[in-house]
Formats: sequence, C-alpha cells, structure tokens
Amino acid sequence: MNPDVLVIGGGSAGVAAAIAAARQGADTLLVERHAFFGGAGTASLVHSFCGLYDFPTSPDAPAKLANPGLPAELERELRAQGIAHGPLRMGKVDVLMHQPQRLALFFDQWCSKQANLKVLLHTKLIDVQVASRRVAEVTLHCRGSGWKVRPRTLVDASGDAVLAAIANHPWDQTPAHELQRPAYIVGLAEVDAAALSGDGPLKIAGCLARAIQAQKLPAAAAGAHFRAGSTANEGFLTLDLTGDSPECSFDATDARSLTWIEMQGREVTFAIIEYLRTALEGFSKARIATLPLRAGIRESRRWIGETVLTEDDLLESRVCEQSVAKATWPMELRETARGPRLLYPREAKAGGIPLSCLRARDLENVFVAGRCLSATHRAQASIRVMGTAVATGQAAGIAAANEEPNTAALAQHVRKALSDLKA
Repeated sequence: MNPDVLVIGGGSAGVAAAIAAARQGADTLLVERHAFFGGAGTASLVHSFCGLYDFPTSPDAPAKLANPGLPAELERELRAQGIAHGPLRMGKVDVLMHQPQRLALFFDQWCSKQANLKVLLHTKLIDVQVASRRVAEVTLHCRGSGWKVRPRTLVDASGDAVLAAIANHPWDQTPAHELQRPAYIVGLAEVDAAALSGDGPLKIAGCLARAIQAQKLPAAAAGAHFRAGSTANEGFLTLDLTGDSPECSFDATDARSLTWIEMQGREVTFAIIEYLRTALEGFSKARIATLPLRAGIRESRRWIGETVLTEDDLLESRVCEQSVAKATWPMELRETARGPRLLYPREAKAGGIPLSCLRARDLENVFVAGRCLSATHRAQASIRVMGTAVATGQAAGIAAANEEPNTAALAQHVRKALSDLKA
C-alpha cells in the first residue's frame, strides 16, 4: 500500500479528509487505531455536532450551515436517516444532536461508498522516516505486525499530533494547569424523560451538591451534568474531570494521567447513578447502558504550522485569501472542571481558518486537520469541535490530493473546489 494520500486518524476530521482526497481522484488510505470511525463522536460518546452552523445574527434567526461540501452533506444525511435531530438553539449557538452508535455505522457506510478510498481499523502509526523536508516512509502497526508505507502526502488527523511527535517536528502543548479539562461521558437508560427536561437538570445538580457536602459522593461528582438523549428514557451523563492524578498533573499524552481519567470516570459515574437511584425521583431504574471506549480529550499536542491561528483572529472574525474553512464556535474554555467559559467574536461573524494553519511548517507533504492543527490554546478551544473538524478535514484532504509547494496557490485551488461544491 503506497497511497497518494495517507490519513492518520478516523475521527470527524480524518473521515472528511479521506473522503475529500478520494473525491479529488487520489488513491487514499485512512487508518484508525480503534475498531470504528468517529473519534470523539463515537468512541467518547460526544453526542452533539458543534460548529456546523454559522453564528446566529439574532435570537430568532434560523440556523444556517457554515461550510459547504462534506459538512453540509453530513448534516443532511444524518437528519434524513434519523441518526441526528435538530438543529437545536442552545444560547447563542446551534447544535446537531446525534446517536453515537449509529454515527459509527454511518461513517463505515460513508467511507465504503467512496471510490479510491481504502480503510484500515486497528491500525496505528509507530514510525516515520523524514528526508529532504518530506515524510518519505511511515511504519503502520496492527497487533504485533508492522509494515512500511510510502505515501505521497499525509494528513495528521490524530487529534494528538502523533505524526509530529514521532517525526520530531516542532509541536506545542499548553501547560498542564491551563489545558482544557477532559470529560467522561456515559450513556444512560431507563431514566424518566421528565427527570432530564425542564428544571430536571437543576434538581439533579442540587441533589449531587448536597450529597457531596454530606460526603456521600466524591468531590469529583461536582463536574457532572445531564442531558436527554434522542430516544425515550435515554440520556447522557457528562463528567468533567480535572485530569490530575496522584502521580502527575493532567497530560493527555501521559499514560499515567489517561489511566487515572478512565478509572476515575468509571468510578464516579457509577457512584452518581447508584446514589440517584435512591435519592431522586425518575432515577429509580436508571442504569449506565454504554461506557465510552475512551474519555473525551479536548486538548493535547498541536502542530506548528506555517502560521498559527490566534485568539484575536477569531475575536475579530478575520478572513484572508488563504481561508479554507469557517470557525463558527465560541472559544469554549474548560480550564477547570467547573464548566465552560465562552468567548464569542465581537461580531456574530465566523473567522476564517487559513490553509497555512493546516500545513506543517517544516514538512512539505504533511497537512493537518481537527483539534491538533496549528493554533494557540484559546483558538484551539473554538476549532476543536466536530463540525469545524469536518470542515478542516475536507480542506486538508483537498490540499493533500493536489499537493502544491506554494501554499497561497494551493489555498486558491482549495477555495475554488469549495466554491464549486457550494454552487
């Protein structure tokens, strides 16, 4: 397998990058380390697509899709197949709610229908050879077996800038005390619908606060919040955690930290549901029906690209000639486990994400998409969401299939391709 384009990571960004590259006529290989595609939207049970829609210009303005092509196709198909419902207005933004298990199947089928695209699950990148400012060869690995691949171009959509770390390319990581905190999400069954609607979530929060004060629940339970699912008596419990373990501060690339997050997430969520079964009306039969394959990581490593997207770029809604995707989500700062702090653009307008933020600074044939693209800590808090990841993945896939040394010229090609899709 020596594809034109190799995509590392099969989350929302990676799937979009692979399909976009294949539709440009490139022989494309998509590899994913888990058993299914979807990343946070499946493996971590994140059940809403954020960043698909433009900022509403007024409270009663209808939701409007922000990016053409694959983001719009995804939204349309998920709604048509009953996998998602919405959009729902939540404060100043619109979101699309979806069913994580069905999303995994949708991504299988979306990829399978695409000519020029091959996929490999249970496959990860373990080695990289660089020569003359290009990735010349990589080693892929599956359960004890490894093999060499020589792609023409690559897209790192791993979320953790895995390719940068292995290739010793410059990358950045926010200090532990500022990193966006992780979340542990479980699926619930047999919860009365009324318990998760209206003022139900406030009653739950009050009940948990009293239990923590009485030392009937651990302090970590304070990071819990509930949301109804898309079917009757189904819901989700999201537990925001500090990520700090007895052994080390939070680091989403440290096995000790990740182990603590996963084990603490299971312990605390089961304790919460067991307590609510006897303490709160509507939860007497509640149970955890689905565990995530992995905790939800919001931030880890980030690539250093030709340019770096900044907080001011998004606050000022800057758009330039290289812009190939729109950032339509506020900077959702979760630097503690006490809930988000949102920073919105000064006007209700999307900022642009330049192609130069999707291209590695020192590797000519490497592009980046999703949460590990080249951005500051605060800008990353906006562009990391799944709807925006589909848009940056699409742009990176088109660019990788039409590799051109001059980024400005390549950006014009990507913009033309997106304009044709919009038309």
